[in-house]
Amino acid sequence: MKSLFLVDVQKPDLLRSALSQVLPAQGETWILSSVAGDPVAYFSIVIEEDALEVQADISGRHFREDDAVAAVLNKIGAIVGGRVRNEENA
Repeated sequence: MKSLFLVDVQKPDLLRSALSQVLPAQGETWILSSVAGDPVAYFSIVIEEDALEVQADISGRHFREDDAVAAVLNKIGAIVGGRVRNEENA
């Protein structure tokens, strides 16, 4: 499994509602599903260095779908601010 992150969030108080807006009808772990219905990525709110971030863990079955996961993180970032990073460009 690999992960992408939304970091430098500018409006952390809106993070949960932004996740629910972009990935509706879900709770504390939000899931991006494929057309076939299987999970592409699991999104959760994490605390890193006293700041809230979104961590998106990409399913092994969808290992190469970084662009789709980054697109979701960018939609969330459009609401709360922040930038997308992967594990390598920390």
